[in-house]
Amino acid sequence: MPELPEVEIMTRNVRRWCDGRRLLGAELLDPALGVDLSGAIGQAMGPARRRGKYLCQPIGAQVLVLHFRMTGKAVVESSGPRKHARLRLRVEGSPPVAFVDTRRLGTAALLPAGELDAFFAAIPMGPEPWPEPRDGAWWQQRLVGLRGHIKGALMNQARVAGLGNIAASETCYRARLDPRSRVPALGAADWDAIAAAVPAFIEHVLNEESGPEIAYINEGRGAANPFDVYARAGERCGRCGGAVVRIVQAGRATFLCGGCQPRR
Repeated sequence: MPELPEVEIMTRNVRRWCDGRRLLGAELLDPALGVDLSGAIGQAMGPARRRGKYLCQPIGAQVLVLHFRMTGKAVVESSGPRKHARLRLRVEGSPPVAFVDTRRLGTAALLPAGELDAFFAAIPMGPEPWPEPRDGAWWQQRLVGLRGHIKGALMNQARVAGLGNIAASETCYRARLDPRSRVPALGAADWDAIAAAVPAFIEHVLNEESGPEIAYINEGRGAANPFDVYARAGERCGRCGGAVVRIVQAGRATFLCGGCQPRR
């Protein structure tokens, strides 16, 4: 499922496929997506950028905003039309670019460029945790006042943008924190560990998953698991040899090592 690093990879891909080219046509293959690009045909496409888990593609004076939810992805149809494509962009000098979404949970919006900041402010969405360096004091300040567990706090999009269920589990593992630790119980060393863990996780995923198409491990297509603990219940921790276990927090699966992630 796409989170900050996966959306960053797709944004880089779309930028390579579309930047500086004209939109020659658009096919809305799933009317439920509810976006009308007819007025954007013939317009130049600018460099795509990411905001949190959203991909923003400028087209003339408008911006196409995609949110991928559970199974969405942006792909280039170099080998023909793709199954489960919901939206297809015909791009000058490039194979079509498609929004593929098996479970049809993703969303799209076409906005005037000047309304993009207001769109995100209304969600609301906090600042980005990457690539700008963020220290432990920054993380503590962003999550101050939250009383729940640290994993849920890391996923709070109003506080920090882009980290989802997988990223939060992996961050806690890298920071040697039990994801059930309460936010008020964390000390300065814990916040410093989180500050180091988040960019390390993001850059690891960028290195492991970058390519023309993201492969999600829940797709059942033999995608390699690039994560340290996520979806590895029953395996041995690569750091201490302890058992990786699966628990449920707020209805979401959490993976951790019981041997080297002490609870605060």
